[in-house]
Formats: sequence, C-alpha cells, structure tokens
Amino acid sequence: MKTKAVHIITSIFICVLLNIFNISLSFSQESSRQNLNQIITKLNTQNDSLSIEKLYLQTDKPSYLAGDTLWFKGYLLNASFLTYSDKSGILYVELSNDSSRLIQRIMVSVYSGLASGYVALDQDLMPGGYTLTGYTNWMRNFGESYLFKKHFYVGADAGSEWLVNYNTQLIKDSDRDKIEIGLKINHFDKAPVGLREMQISVTDGKKTWFKNKVETNLEGLLKLNFGLPEKTSAKNISLGIEDLRKSQGNRKFLIPIVLNRPEKIDLQFMPEGGKLVSGQPTNIAFKALNEDGYGANVSGKIYNSKQQEITSFTTVHAGIGTFSLVPESAEVYTARIPLPGGKYQTYQLQSVESTGITLNVTNQFKSDSCRITLTPTADIVTADKTYYLIGMARNLVCWGALVKFSKGQLQFVLSKQNFPSGIVRLILMNENKTALNERMFYNDRGDNLNIQLESNKTDYQQRDSISLNVKVSDYAGKPVQGSFSLAVTDNGQVKIDSNRAYSIVSHMLLTSDLKGNIEIPGYYDDAATHPQKWQHLNQLLLAQGWAGYDWTEAFKPAKQLTYTNEEEFLIKGKVTNAFNKPVAKSAITLFSKKPLLVLESMTNEGGDFIFKGISPIDTPSFFISAKNKRGKSFNVGIEMEEFKPPVFSTANNRIIPWFVNIDTNTYQTVNNRVALKKEQLRVTGGNLLKEVVINAKKIIKGSKNLNGPGGADVIIDEEQLRKAGKTTLGDLLSKNVKGFGTKFSKTGQIYYSVYTMSVHLIIDGVNTDFFISEETSAYQYLKDIFDYYDAEEIKGIEVMVSGKYQMRYTSAFLDPLAVPWDHAFIEVTTRGGKGPFLKKSIGTYLYKPMPFITPKEFYSPKYTAGSVADMSDIRSTIYWAPNIITDKEGKATINFYAADNPGAYTMIMEGVDLQGHLGVKSKQLIIKKCSNCAPHLKQDK
Repeated sequence: MKTKAVHIITSIFICVLLNIFNISLSFSQESSRQNLNQIITKLNTQNDSLSIEKLYLQTDKPSYLAGDTLWFKGYLLNASFLTYSDKSGILYVELSNDSSRLIQRIMVSVYSGLASGYVALDQDLMPGGYTLTGYTNWMRNFGESYLFKKHFYVGADAGSEWLVNYNTQLIKDSDRDKIEIGLKINHFDKAPVGLREMQISVTDGKKTWFKNKVETNLEGLLKLNFGLPEKTSAKNISLGIEDLRKSQGNRKFLIPIVLNRPEKIDLQFMPEGGKLVSGQPTNIAFKALNEDGYGANVSGKIYNSKQQEITSFTTVHAGIGTFSLVPESAEVYTARIPLPGGKYQTYQLQSVESTGITLNVTNQFKSDSCRITLTPTADIVTADKTYYLIGMARNLVCWGALVKFSKGQLQFVLSKQNFPSGIVRLILMNENKTALNERMFYNDRGDNLNIQLESNKTDYQQRDSISLNVKVSDYAGKPVQGSFSLAVTDNGQVKIDSNRAYSIVSHMLLTSDLKGNIEIPGYYDDAATHPQKWQHLNQLLLAQGWAGYDWTEAFKPAKQLTYTNEEEFLIKGKVTNAFNKPVAKSAITLFSKKPLLVLESMTNEGGDFIFKGISPIDTPSFFISAKNKRGKSFNVGIEMEEFKPPVFSTANNRIIPWFVNIDTNTYQTVNNRVALKKEQLRVTGGNLLKEVVINAKKIIKGSKNLNGPGGADVIIDEEQLRKAGKTTLGDLLSKNVKGFGTKFSKTGQIYYSVYTMSVHLIIDGVNTDFFISEETSAYQYLKDIFDYYDAEEIKGIEVMVSGKYQMRYTSAFLDPLAVPWDHAFIEVTTRGGKGPFLKKSIGTYLYKPMPFITPKEFYSPKYTAGSVADMSDIRSTIYWAPNIITDKEGKATINFYAADNPGAYTMIMEGVDLQGHLGVKSKQLIIKKCSNCAPHLKQDK
C-alpha cells in the first residue's frame, strides 16, 4: 500500500527545460544533471529514513465545561504520503492550562494509524484557556512545531458565573506606563456584586507585581491603578479575581488583560523568494500582530533614506497584506504607520542586496499550472553558472530542473500535476547546495474524499430516532473504504465557528506546515472555490511560510536521533548491585493483579531487562522483583526506565472568557443553556441551592483513604505542607502526630510506632509492607521512605489511630486475627500518585506507568416510540462515533436519538482512506418541538 502511494505521489519529474534555459548537453552539463539526481536521491532517501509523522485529533466540540468529557479520535499519518504511520503504536495526549501547568497526561494505543479516547475534565478545573497536545515519542525529534495542539476554553456552570465588564486605559508617564482598569461585576442575573471583598492580583506569567484586597461599591464597580514594569510582556498579563466571602466557596478566575498598544504592534516584512535585490521588482508580504498575538489592521507608507515616499500598504486580511517595490542599490527602506496623537511608528525593511536572484510565482485561481519567474543580476548572468531548482511537497522532492542564466531572466510554466495536494516549496540552490531563494504556493488537485451525509427525514422531533446514511467516494466518484469519526452537537449549547475550526484537511495540508498561529484556519478550507480566499491564501503563504524540517541536514553526517519510536508498550529497567554495577543473568518476575499476569525474564550482560506483549490497561500497576545469582534480593536494586515528559511552550493566543464584556447574543445563548439546566434539575429532582462549602473537615484531594474523605484522626493538608517546604516526611510526622517515634520490641528489634501501636505506611493506596523482605528490616525500609519524601512531593497525610478509623485498614491489609488497636496506619497521598518509590528500589519495585486510556463507548440513550421530552436529556454533544468504517461500496449507517432541546444540530464527519486522501463534511439537522407526543413512556436505557 505504501509503495503504491510513493509511486503515485512522488514519481520524480526531472525537468531540464532545454528550450527555455538554452542548455547544451556538454560533459559539464551532464555532470550537473548527475549532481541534481544525487541531490534528489539524497533528500528523498533522508526523508524516507526519518518517517516524519503528522497527527490530527478530532474532538467532539470546540469548548467545554468543567466536569465534561472531551472525546477525541486520532489520525496518525506518514507526513509524506498521508498513509497510516507504522512507526508508532503509542500516542501521548496532554492537557495543560495557559500557564503551561500540566493537568493530565495519558497514553493511547495506536492501531494502523488510528486511535480514540477521552479526557475527563475535572469538576474543579479553573475556568480559562487550555491546550490539548498530542504527540508520539518519535515526533519529538523534529521540534514542537510538529506536534498537534488545540487551544480551547473550559468554563464553569454558567448560572454561577459572574459577568465582568472591564476597560483598560493606558496612561503615559515620564518613568513608565500606567494602567487604569475599570471593572463592573454582576451576577449572572445581572444583579451587581456589591460590597464584596475580593483579592485582586495582576500577574505576568508566574510573576505577581500587583496584589491587593479591595471591595466593590454598591453597583459592583471597582477601579484599579498600577504601574506597568518596563520589561513586561503584555502577552502574558492577567487579572486575577478571588472572592473572599467564605460562604461562596473558592470562586476565582483569571482574565487576560488586552492592551494592544499601537506602538507595540509587531510588523514584519517578507520579500517573495527571501531577498530584496537591487533593480528587480519584488512582491513583499507583511504581517502585523497586536500584543495579544492576533492580526492588527494597519496602513502605512514606505520611505527611502531621503524620506521620500515610495509606496503605501494596507492589510487585507488577518493582519496580512502585500505590496510591490523596485529596490535601489544601497538604499535603506523604512515603513511608517501612524499612531494616535500624530506620532508614527517606524520599522526597517530587509537590506537591499546588490547581487542576487529573485524568485516569483504566479499561482492563479483555478489554474493547473504556475508561472515561475527567475530574475538574476547582471553579474550572475555573466558568471554563467549552473543552479538547481527543486520542488518539494510533503518533504519529498517531486520535481527538479537545472537552471542557467546565460540569457538573463527565465520564465516558464510549471504544471501543478507534478505535486500532490498541499503546500509546494520551490528552492533555488547553487552548486554548493546552499539555498538562495525559497517560495511556497498551494496546490489543490481536488482529490479530497467526497463525504455524503443523508438523513432519513428532512427534520425530526425531540427524542426521535435519527438514521444517517454515509457514502464516501473519491474525486472520480469511486466508492472508498476508510475510517471516519462523527460529532453531533446542539447548536443551542455549542457554538461552532467554522472559520476558526480546524479540520483534518486544513491541518494536514496547510496549517501544520506553516509558522506561527493561524487565526482562522477554517476560512481557507474552500479557498480553491473562492477567488478572494485564494488570494488571501497566497498572501498567508508569503507571510507565514516556513521550512519545516531542515533539509540541509541531509547533506551532513547522519545524527543519532534523540527519541526512539515506540511500536508497543514496553516495561524496561536495569538491575544493579550495591556498587551500582549491572547484574547480569538476574531473574526478573513481573506480577500484576489486574489483569492477572505473571511474566519472567532475565537481565542481559548490561543488567537490562524488558517485558513485551503487555496489553494496555487504564490503571496499570506492576510488581517487579529481581534476584541475584543465588536467588536473593539482598544487594540487588531495580532502576526503571521512566517516561521523561517534555516541557512545551505556552500558547501564544489567549482566550477571553465568554463572561467578559459579553454581548447580547452570547448572553442570550448562555441564558438559554442555564434555563435548560434549571429545568433538568427540576424534573430530575435536583435543587438549585447555592453551594455550601463545609470547612469542618480537611479533605485531601485524590486520597485513597479507605474511610472516605476526611476519615482520619490527624490530617496534614496541602496548605500545611506548602508552608513546610523541604521538611521530610519523618519530621512532618514527628511534629504533627503525638506519640510518633521509635520503640524496641521484646526481642530488641527497633520499630516505628504511635505510642504502643506499630506503624503501617500506605502510599497512594499501596501498603509498603509488601516491599519489606527478609534482608531488609521494616524499620530500615520505613526510615528510607521517611527520609526520602519531603513536603513538596506530598499532597496530604492522614493518620488513623482510633478504632473507628483503624478497622477498615486492619481488615484490608493485616491478618484477620490481628488486633486493630495494636496498629496505626498512615496514608500518604503524593503529587505523583505512583505509590512508594525510591530512586533505586531494593529487590522489589512497584511500577505505575502513565495511565492508558482504553476504549469506552459514548453514552447515547435509546428511546421508545412516543417518549415524551421532559427536558431531562439536555446533552450538548448529542452523539460521538469515533470508529465509523465504510464498506466496499463506501457506505455506512449511523443511528442515534435526538435529545430534548429543540433547535438545530451540527454534524461534522472527518476521516481518511489511509491511502493518502482526506475528507471532511459538515451538515445541519433540524429538531422541532414535539406537538402531538403520546403520554410519557418508559425510557429504554
């Protein structure tokens, strides 16, 4: 399958263009042709060995509420052929907030380039922007730009949100800028949040440079004034608001402060082909960005060194525009844009080169060819040297030509049929393989998959059965077998902006190969059928085209790539002795309770061991034991090969929460959603009482306490631990638990105790007694742990010493004949959540790898005919189907039920045929209010 795709897509077309370039077939020209062949072969061989991957994740909706489930389907494809990637079998998916703090990281199995899973969004997630990042270990070799990232907003229950209106005013001062912020805070019902004490903070990333307790007036108004530090980046400034009224719970949120000072506009100029060359007409693209990272609308003029106006420029779309210029030798050009108050901001253009070549591409709308113009300076014509022009698409060379400028400027027509759909990159290089010019253009061959979604009725009523007939064909109308995913969402609750939405087509063929943030990727989806969008797409490529993987590395000695590909889940480790020397031929046993699994292995000469063929499970936990040659675990240590997570950059574009400076339409939409929720609570017996926070018990989040939250005699919570800093676990217990210490038994053995009770240490729900062997005393093992952990690694400590809290632990962990009041139990919840762990575990190791997400079906209720819509079913995601497979006729059938909220649904289906073709289809469904439903019948679940 892959070989066929290679032949179709990359049949190398070496075009010498004899007539245009007037090349004679002398020996030297034949040598140049061989060099060109070698360059092409080298580049394509290098690309094939790299097997670069591209990943796309379709999610069920574009934004979420805390407590929602985010569903996704992953498509992992070979970047060159868009066939499935056979390089990786494990996908990593991460959720992080706008401060780059990791919220969750999971693993997902990949089969034939396909994966599906979900991320459960915690109910306590703070409202704000979050980023979903997907990658394989192999993708990390090529830089962060190759990873898949999706930025979205997570909100809280809308009815409990405050509505915040704010405006900022920048006040110029002789020393530094000052900011004045006016705030008006209302409840969701628009009643003012008056006379409320709040903690206000202004942060720049992790730095806080303004913090104060303030109180709103009767109308919910606040006014803040503070100085702006000179070196502060406005891209990261946030306003933090925390409600200090205890009875209202822990209400706090961050609002990005958008300044967008005109004098701070980032304006960059990019000459077509990369150079300004004296005397040669050049198209120049420019992009203007505000401080918030989004495009700015600007107009200005270009001046020479004599302050003479040469031309003017104006942005056309998304902060991007183009203009033409004939640069003069040794001239310096500057751009000037007007600022408020009659001032100007000046930017310098690229310097003019006296010698060089310009590369111009005219890619007309609906044309199957491009006009290429190469213009050299006179000295290059005189030198009569040979150059190489190559055309690359998807990191492969698909076309090449020898170029000689013996007659000056060269113009020729290049057929776009030489390239697959997507971005084409033209590179002109000299005989030393040094790139002189580069230019990107977009090629649309119209070969995407045609997806048809036909519903069995024109419109539906609430709780109706909906049947969809899917038919997929290629560009020639032939049926296509493939894998697809479908998301159906309620328009009344989920706002889908088609311009801002990514699709598998726009991601794989366009945005994944462009530099920086693409503000409205969906806008370009149908550019091949809209002349104005086609022009804007060309300007986008001029302004944001980038080189991707550095192809010049192909001409250097091969480097060892840092990250290996992972075809399957492996457990790796090393066995060493007391002197840190590897132990060869050590017997290794792996044991798992869920599922029941016992595997045996042997270390190699380097002390390394590996376990393969382990099926992924959602909460993996493995006990690994090692023995020396005499069958003893004494003096034998186990070091596991742990996943070393990457650290990614913060999202450039911050999301303004929906409740900030809200417009009437948005408020009405959210208000409808709140009304739906109220009605649902009413009919299901819920209540709308305000949350009451009980502070009587300390609660350790994530604790495995067998008695439930707060079920302990002594609790050391996160706040106490934060203040304790680097204090060890042993010292924490000594200071906070009365009677904690050591005693000697009747036989003279030392042991840890609380008064007369023996101590049993439970870490993240795992009893450490399991790791105490004949060679290691209980005291020494516990001492190692008490000295190893410190307060910064712990989320909470719970101590059970009284009868009502001891019983569950005694029955769970001790002999049935044990006397409960002779034993004290200490439950420790660590931040890592992986149980007892020392840098080198002696003899036995509890290995808790990253959790796998195993397949789980999206819940979709089934209703009997005539079931009455009582507003108990207000799903926002109506249906999610990640694994739709079309048959040999390109067909599939999908069935689901409408929910209770009448209105419109948006259906989005995306997918691949795994032969190099992609498809996306969006369609609306109408749901009408049921007017003649029968009496309520029982819901069939």
